Amino acid sequence: MSNIGHWSSDKMGLPCFEYTEKIPYSAKLDNGTDVKLPDDPWFLLGNYRFTLFTHISGEYELISGHRSWARVNQGSKRNSGVNLSAIIVDGEKYALTGMDSLAADTEKCRRIFGCGFANYFYEIDGVSVNRNLSVKPSTEVDNGASAFLLTVTVKNKSGKTVSCTYSEYVGANFEGIQFQTAPKEWLPLKYTNEYSENVSDNSAKVTITAHSDDPLLVPDRESMSKHDAFPPLLFMKSLSENTAFSGDSSGINADVSFTLAPDEEKTIRIIIGYSFEYGASMQDNICAELASGKIVSEPVCAFADDWLKIIPDFEGEKDEVLRRELRWHVYNLEAMATYSEYYGETKIPQGTIYDYDWGCHASARDNFQHALPLVYYNPKLAKSVLRYMLKRTTPFGEIRLIESGNGYAENERYFTSDQQLYFFLLLSEYLRVTKDYAFMSEKVQPYPAKNQTEMTAAELTEKCFIFLRDTIGTGAHGLVKLLNSDWNDAVYYIEKVPYNNIFLTGESHMNSAMAISIFQTLIPQLKEAAKCCGQLDRLCESMTLYRSNILRAYLADMGERSFPRRMYFNGEPYGDDNMFLEPQGFTLQINELSEDRKRLLYEEMKKRVYSGEKLGAREQEAPEFEDEGFDKGSRENGGFWYALNGPVIIGVSQFDKAEAERLLKNMTLQHLSEEFPQYWSSYWSAADNIESSLIPEEGLPDQSLTYANIPVYCAHPHAWILYCYYRINE
Repeated sequence: MSNIGHWSSDKMGLPCFEYTEKIPYSAKLDNGTDVKLPDDPWFLLGNYRFTLFTHISGEYELISGHRSWARVNQGSKRNSGVNLSAIIVDGEKYALTGMDSLAADTEKCRRIFGCGFANYFYEIDGVSVNRNLSVKPSTEVDNGASAFLLTVTVKNKSGKTVSCTYSEYVGANFEGIQFQTAPKEWLPLKYTNEYSENVSDNSAKVTITAHSDDPLLVPDRESMSKHDAFPPLLFMKSLSENTAFSGDSSGINADVSFTLAPDEEKTIRIIIGYSFEYGASMQDNICAELASGKIVSEPVCAFADDWLKIIPDFEGEKDEVLRRELRWHVYNLEAMATYSEYYGETKIPQGTIYDYDWGCHASARDNFQHALPLVYYNPKLAKSVLRYMLKRTTPFGEIRLIESGNGYAENERYFTSDQQLYFFLLLSEYLRVTKDYAFMSEKVQPYPAKNQTEMTAAELTEKCFIFLRDTIGTGAHGLVKLLNSDWNDAVYYIEKVPYNNIFLTGESHMNSAMAISIFQTLIPQLKEAAKCCGQLDRLCESMTLYRSNILRAYLADMGERSFPRRMYFNGEPYGDDNMFLEPQGFTLQINELSEDRKRLLYEEMKKRVYSGEKLGAREQEAPEFEDEGFDKGSRENGGFWYALNGPVIIGVSQFDKAEAERLLKNMTLQHLSEEFPQYWSSYWSAADNIESSLIPEEGLPDQSLTYANIPVYCAHPHAWILYCYYRINE
């Protein structure tokens, strides 16, 4: 039985989690090896313009993805922030935040985290302190208050009059996340800070300015750049009287002093955030928004009414545990969604390593996947994701894989073969569910999205298809080529082969199954769209011919086999006898494959890749790659992946809904925490992959790397569980 914590609902009925384990968190494998997880777990608060990681210790990280991924209060350690909270009661000081503070003491502090809030309730020798951080949700695809409302309620239960001073400090240290591990002397941009106060407004701020000897590193604000020369300013505003500000270039401190008679209560409210507009009006607007929050003295968001308008209630779901989890998944996707100033659109990042540790928006396929459930409950945001990705697509139909800095998109060393397929997957689902066929007539500027000739969504869709058909192309077996990799990027690393020899000869069965199953949905939707926007008839005809050719080749390659191969690579077929999961889910969705063959395929899957697994199918039946960074049973070498299991669930739902529902429940966080209760990464979010039953690290994120410093917070589990639920219950 775990004492990490438990789920409940706040007074508004929204899900919340109480963390009851001590910190620093630690756990060991059965073999005595230390588990590599952060010792101060992360929870996420956020809206489209604001990301706030709150820790069990009460520490928090102010993160911005508005221009580039950056931490505004970067700490001395990787992926850390600087803030301090304390209260002085009759001359004795009590630290409220930090690994050695009262927040780390399970006897003296309750830590509860929910939709839009983090709540810490302290008991201090006759005085109780409730410290609540609340974030207001975004209501449109381009808005959001980039700050949080801190509400501190102090109640005197000592029976005597006490004098108190509450202090709140936030550090000012702007650092791009992509550069957090780089030697500071190597960085071409330097930042200087200037502290100032506004007594009449009861506020203080630190203005951050970038400097560089290279003038092209400090272009105008609208220019694309890998380096961010236009950081936000950090501010703090008190809504309470008798607030004394102090500070310098390193941060801002607010002290509120007061006296409490027996049973008297004092409420302090402070707004802490950042603004990319240096004028007072933007800060005033942010503060006015947050000042409207309710005064809270319990575990609930000050903006709970606003979150209730955003989060569906799933009232038709009779399983209350599943219903609560579904609402939690919606909340997390909303909190992770991030507005891009450069592209003027909002997307949902992958999180975890790519965004929160490496500081880049990667990869394009992830952005498409995360938007799949949005087509059901937030189509405006789904459309913004589509528009964002179209703006990251060249007029030639190439979708840029990775974005870093301010709009700087590139493919780095990759030439992947599946990005267009994931675009077609999201586009087909958006059109199928929303019937917004007029979207195909909407215009965007393709990459680099500034001063470009506008193209319609229909035109760019055609260019992406031509890129898939001609640039990616098909190989000797008539299947879609692999290039350096498809979904499984690890193919690029694990196999030590001369890529100049195999780059244009490899073929992907996953890509081929995707093309067949996705186009069978997309083509009818484009035909409907053609009725209102035209210019799609030739594309539909070409897509139909392309699909027929891939289908013919795929079925011929499969022959009488019970399951398809994985790929042709380096002159060899992979997956003749050893099942790989990559193509199976999309194969189950192919209309032309008979139900009998689908059932046979699924039975083979149950024997080969479900055997011994607790959450779902692992990526390989018997991992066959040899690499020091990929244990057999880890990551792309036999681990469990939400992105691979989701398509399987959708495929199974087409011939056995009850079985699909069972598979979905096995993939939930609730089931993960039941199977692996000793790991905090099992409860409220997860990495994109989880180690399989084949290795001792089963149930954990990849342990060959050190996850001890990385936020285990990924959009994959939230998006795929939600999307599968909606698809099953259509």
